Amino acid sequence: MRLLAILLSFVLLTMLTLPASAGHSVGNGTCDDDKTHYDNMVVNGKRSDAPLYAQSQEQYNIAISKHNSWTCERYMEEALRMIRKTNGEYPTE
Repeated sequence: MRLLAILLSFVLLTMLTLPASAGHSVGNGTCDDDKTHYDNMVVNGKRSDAPLYAQSQEQYNIAISKHNSWTCERYMEEALRMIRKTNGEYPTE
């Protein structure tokens, strides 16, 4: 029983110290996570009040047409920047 408690403590400690991941990282060589992140940000009209929303949609469409994942990530990061709030406000340029 004591061994089981030690083992469970070790497993719990390991789980608590692993870094959390939202599934989106920049520069990882795949654009799939960026597309998912963008889709989650704009689903059901979210972020449609951003001043650069239309430009963001254009950047997204360019990004998904790219066959090179690094180029796709560059365009996708720009699309995300346009609809991401910084200090509670949207970018305007």
